[in-house]
Amino acid sequence: MLNDRDSKEVQARTDEVAPAPGGVVSQVVYQVSEAIMAGKLRPGDRLIEAELTEMFGVGRGSVREALRRLEANKYIVFEANRGASVAQPSPLEIANMLRIRGVIAGLGARAAAENARQPEARALIDAMFAAIEEDKAEQNPQRHRYYNARFHRAVNELSRNGYVSSMLDEVNIPMLYGQYFRMLSTEQWQYNIEDHIDIARAIRKADPDAAAHFAEQHMLRAVPIASDIAENM
Repeated sequence: MLNDRDSKEVQARTDEVAPAPGGVVSQVVYQVSEAIMAGKLRPGDRLIEAELTEMFGVGRGSVREALRRLEANKYIVFEANRGASVAQPSPLEIANMLRIRGVIAGLGARAAAENARQPEARALIDAMFAAIEEDKAEQNPQRHRYYNARFHRAVNELSRNGYVSSMLDEVNIPMLYGQYFRMLSTEQWQYNIEDHIDIARAIRKADPDAAAHFAEQHMLRAVPIASDIAENM
């Protein structure tokens, strides 16, 4: 449940950001998901329809639809006799998720390496290395989320397999993703960059086996970090 402090923090964040596209429901989804990602709403916190209706100045129908979308995207869960609350993934759930993501990411990197000799591959391979070099130059682990997204987007696009991106989205815990990048240490950030270099080099060499191996190991490396985050949420 939102206490007075949480309500004020979420409302303050609402005032600070530009409106999300897509109307009232999308705006509520955006604001609540941002509050969860920022840690202003924590795992187990209840989300009361009446409170959200008053906070955002919208009807209950819009709030219910927003909550349904948040549930579909794994930000919240519905429980009998309790209603909606922020999802609280266990370390085991997170480990299983990352292992599955590793297999999917490995398939995507393998396909990218298989396509590395195609005419359109050069620009995407250059984009991978550009994301790595800019990440290194900025020397800011908290900005790694931005460069990480650019890197993996280029890999997925080169794979020419739209299922890779959609399946990775399906096997995801968004609030963990946000916490993970906020809490990265300099050492962990450097390990991630090294992983990206290994993946990119294997793809550039058109070595599917190596690309798949490095991509899967990259995801598995996150298991202990993410599990610690879950335990401390």
